[in-house]
Amino acid sequence: MGGPDSISFDGLADLYDETRCFDARCFEAALGYITDRFPVRAFPDVFEPGIGTGRIALPLAARGYRVTGVDISRDMLDILRRRIRSDTANPPIAFLQADVTGLVFPENAFDLAVVVHLFYFLRNWKKAAEEILRVVRRGGCALLMHTGTGMEIPALNDRYAGLCAAAGSSLRNPGVNSTKEAADHYRLLGCAVDEVRDRWQWTAGIPLGKAIEYIRRRAYSFTVLVPEEVHRRAVQTLLEEAETDPRGLIGSVDVPNQIYLTVVQKP
Repeated sequence: MGGPDSISFDGLADLYDETRCFDARCFEAALGYITDRFPVRAFPDVFEPGIGTGRIALPLAARGYRVTGVDISRDMLDILRRRIRSDTANPPIAFLQADVTGLVFPENAFDLAVVVHLFYFLRNWKKAAEEILRVVRRGGCALLMHTGTGMEIPALNDRYAGLCAAAGSSLRNPGVNSTKEAADHYRLLGCAVDEVRDRWQWTAGIPLGKAIEYIRRRAYSFTVLVPEEVHRRAVQTLLEEAETDPRGLIGSVDVPNQIYLTVVQKP
C-alpha cells in the first residue's frame, strides 16, 4: 500500500467510529473533567486536527466550545458535514480538508487543541506536533486524548505482528508507537506535560471474529504498511486459529480499557 506521509481513512470512514468505540459514561466523565479544567469562558476556541467524523468535536460543541478542525479524508468530512446539518442545535463547528503538517491558521489562533490518536497516522508527526503547538495561544494547552483501544484485542494484534514478522514484514505505525513519544517531544520543546490516567476505566468484551475482520479490512494504522500477500496470509492464519479456539469466532475477549489525557501546556 506504499508509504504515505499521512494516512487517510477515505474508504473506511463508515468503519472508523465503530472501531474506535468507548464506554459512554467514561467518555462523559472525561469531557466533564475537560470542561471543569478548561472552562468555555476561558478557552472558547478549540482546534481539532484530524477532526474526522466529529465523534469528539460534536460533544465538545454541545458543551459550548467553538470547534475548528482539519482532516485529509474527504469521506470522513462528508460524514461530519451530514451530522452537522442534521443537528438541530446548529453546533459551532467549522472544518476544512487539510494536512496538519501545514496549517493555514496564524499563530496563537486557538485556546485549546484536542488531539485524538492522530500522531500514529503521520510519518512527519514531529512537524504536526509543532504546527499544533504553533496555532495554540501562549498559556493554552494541547490535550492528547486516548479514547481506548476500541475494537482491538492486544493479544490478537501481537499475533498478527508475529505472523507478519515471520514473513519478513516488521509491523510499525507510520508515526509514533505511543503517546509517550509525542509527550517527550513536547517536553523537548519546553512544554509542561501532565498525565491524567487511571480515572476512566472499563472492560470491553470484544468479539474475536469482528476484531479479525477489522484487521482484514486494514482499519488500523499498524496494518497499512504490510504488503498485501503477507497481510492476507496472516489474516487467514488468524481465522484458522480462531476456529480452533474454544470461544470461536463469535466468542468475546475481555480487554481492559481506559480514556486518558496528556495535557501539554504551551510556554
